[in-house]
Amino acid sequence: MFRNSKRGAEGFTLIEVLLAVALVAMLGSVLVMNINSLLRDGELETLEREYWRAVESARSGAVFNQQVHFLEWDGKEQRFLVRSAGETEAFEVDTSSMGDVEIEVFFEEVAPENSYVLIAGELVAKREIATVGFYPDGTCSPYTVSMKIAGFETNFQMDPWTGVQLVDPNEDEAGI
Repeated sequence: MFRNSKRGAEGFTLIEVLLAVALVAMLGSVLVMNINSLLRDGELETLEREYWRAVESARSGAVFNQQVHFLEWDGKEQRFLVRSAGETEAFEVDTSSMGDVEIEVFFEEVAPENSYVLIAGELVAKREIATVGFYPDGTCSPYTVSMKIAGFETNFQMDPWTGVQLVDPNEDEAGI
């Protein structure tokens, strides 16, 4: 009961090798795209972290020193500035790991609900402003902030009474 079969050399066929190479290449490209996205998200988080540090400094400085503090963005030096009575505190955005990336930050004044402001013959609900005021009673100017870095952007509206981010009631609450 001997079988007389010739077995060929065992190994992978050309199609199997090509499929394996294609699969590895596809997974590699997905990984590279996700790493780039994660790095950019980290840059946006760095920008937001410095923004919130500046907001806290401006708000607490206004309350404890009983004088108005102003928050602004210095695009040339890529930093947030908190100014009050001749003093300036800077909150640098660490761009050393980002390379040559452009950062944009815009503050816009928000008109009260259901009202508009007439600017150059046009009715608008928002207009760009250079600084945001934080007052001794703990309030701030009603404004929105938009931040853009390397193609990623975020924007949100600030509550003038509490100085924190307003949450959109229509936003999905699946994470809560």
